[in-house]
Amino acid sequence: MISIKDIVYRVICISPDGEQIDITSITTNLGWEEGEKELSVRISLKVYNAIYNGKRVSQLIQPGTPIFVYATVGAEQKEMVRGTVEKWAPTYTNGDSTLDIEAYDEMHPLRKNEDYAYFVDGVTTKTMITQILDKWGVPYDYKGPDITHNKMVFKKSHICDMLQKIFNDVKQKNGGIYFARAREGKVEIIARGANEDIYHFDESDNTVSAKDSFDSGSIVTRVIIVGKSDKEGHQSVEATVDGKMEYGVRQAIVERESSKTLEQATDAANQLLRERGALKRKTTLVAPDLPFLRKGDRIRVRAGTVLGYFFVKSVRHNADDQKMTLDIDEDKEKNKETETDNGLGGIETDANETDESTGGETE
Repeated sequence: MISIKDIVYRVICISPDGEQIDITSITTNLGWEEGEKELSVRISLKVYNAIYNGKRVSQLIQPGTPIFVYATVGAEQKEMVRGTVEKWAPTYTNGDSTLDIEAYDEMHPLRKNEDYAYFVDGVTTKTMITQILDKWGVPYDYKGPDITHNKMVFKKSHICDMLQKIFNDVKQKNGGIYFARAREGKVEIIARGANEDIYHFDESDNTVSAKDSFDSGSIVTRVIIVGKSDKEGHQSVEATVDGKMEYGVRQAIVERESSKTLEQATDAANQLLRERGALKRKTTLVAPDLPFLRKGDRIRVRAGTVLGYFFVKSVRHNADDQKMTLDIDEDKEKNKETETDNGLGGIETDANETDESTGGETE
């Protein structure tokens, strides 16, 4: 059992001359987050712009400065997150000087840079991803899949979008769900739910709040497949694929391109029903902060209607309040495997596994 009272945070910056400076005592509003559709971790903090060795902290911490956040539990200190300062805002108010800082981890340049790539038919997942990372000089720890893919061409694409498209193709080929995240200076390619330690959250013990919401607005219950337009612009219906019809007819259309077979178009229709054929569930959990909990980790929850195993979809750590906010998705396979009641009395929800394209600016 981990007590948040035992967790001590430490913030270190590296000055322009390479000196490690402990700024913990002058730091407030410390937090970091991994967003659902963000590839990189965003670190935010405010520091008192004190004088250190004859210089203001704002002269020592500037855009490009490395920031490290550590957490100590008992006698063990571990790095939680690191980043490079991207946003820097000194403020002077009534004689007091503060500095607002935002830093991003090693994945951030992959969101900002565009490139092109061509991979031949039969290329493997590992070959594509490692070639992309090698080209950009990004150190990595590859624990991902190695299935074969059809030809893939990227033109004027953000690096992060290249990676996400590859991960999406792996998923569509039933190769599992994988993602990239930074850890201690390296990018790790890892499967969702690969964490060995599964943390439990219980409403009677270590959960502040749990909120469930359900939305039927985007449900699709029927997909019709239409063929190529004739000379007059008419398209004929080639097939109809029905899903669960409890909510009536909510129809979508899949157009069969000339290069696709009817079987391929039917697969696309079934994929659409898998993704949007049930209620959309949004679940948020607030709990005491576990600074080492990451996006993609598997957890177990017993709080209200939030019962069973879930994946962390996004996480926001607040070191000052020692709380964290999690957006989570139900781990349906694990709940079925362990015969765990999901608390919904038979209501089915979608997998909520969207294409997490992350290109460009999202701040």
